[in-house]
Amino acid sequence: MRRPLAALFVLALLVTPLSAGAQEVNPCATRFPDTVWDAEAVSGRLTLYGAGVIEGQFGRFVDDFGGLAALLEAELGPVDGITACIFPDEIPWDAQAMGWPEGQRLHTATFGEEGLVVVSAYLTRVALDAGRQGVIHAWLWQLSDGNYPEPLADEVKGWYRNRLETTVEHLHTLYVRMNIGLTEPWPPTPWTAGQMRTDLLWNPEFSYGGGGDFANYVAAVSGTGPLANPFGGELEDLDTAWRQSLFDQSGSIPGGSKGWVIGLIGVTAIVSLAVFVAWWSARARRRIEAELREAALRIPKQIDVRAVRPSITDRGGGANAGIRRGSARPVGFDRNDRDRTPSGGKVGTAVDEVPSGAQADDDRFRHPDLGGEG
Repeated sequence: MRRPLAALFVLALLVTPLSAGAQEVNPCATRFPDTVWDAEAVSGRLTLYGAGVIEGQFGRFVDDFGGLAALLEAELGPVDGITACIFPDEIPWDAQAMGWPEGQRLHTATFGEEGLVVVSAYLTRVALDAGRQGVIHAWLWQLSDGNYPEPLADEVKGWYRNRLETTVEHLHTLYVRMNIGLTEPWPPTPWTAGQMRTDLLWNPEFSYGGGGDFANYVAAVSGTGPLANPFGGELEDLDTAWRQSLFDQSGSIPGGSKGWVIGLIGVTAIVSLAVFVAWWSARARRRIEAELREAALRIPKQIDVRAVRPSITDRGGGANAGIRRGSARPVGFDRNDRDRTPSGGKVGTAVDEVPSGAQADDDRFRHPDLGGEG
């Protein structure tokens, strides 16, 4: 009975120093000694620590960053290890001392040489983007011992970003459209020029990474080997093939298309024909109008030959003998009797004649115009 107790005692002595040693190598506790880290999770080569982060929120970071780390290890290769420190809000550090603009909060930073990614989870969506960029940055740094070229590092970050956000095809279509109308492919890109920075201070409210289409082409054609070893000598040929592929997919013609010349000639001919037809129509219309005016001038003026009857002056015989002077009514017509027989007469008797002589008394009061023509 004493031996098992002694064995348990010795085991306790051994476990206690190991636990203390594990706490001492926590990079988050080393950089932020006054912070209490109450959450911890390990996902492959990635270790995450949380300081007051809600359990569900911390689990989301573990799943997202852990899945990305597994993808990086499978495609680029393993590293010693990456540590992510998750704060719920503001990070207790001197941002201006690290080169951040004064008056602005620094919510995320990656220290490549330490393999440390510090993220503030004040907004989960942007914090996830910040952590993703930090994990990729630290991974490429450790993979190349700090010698990874910056242009290609930014391209690789953009490629993984597009894959996580499922926008690979959208970015490729955009690149193809950017080649439409070019007379030759894009100039070469110096992917291996320059060197990535050790520390990365970044505002998570902005996007990160380059286009990512070249990295996607390299992985599709030659695998991820050239991305893991950018100085292997394959990137130059791959860049040439990628640029030519974009140019060919755009439908552009080497040296420029001459089809626009034919099109321009056709459009010019159509416009010229329309202008000519409009001018000719206006000219013909003006000529017809001029001919009509000349014809109208050549027509002689017509004289009104309608006979004008003279005033009745013959009170004697003749054809107008039966018409009283100053009246257009026949003799014997009485306005009061109208169509009836004259007063005192019998039906069928001859009309009473008015003897010629002086003007009747009633005619003196007639309107002057009534003495004119009948």
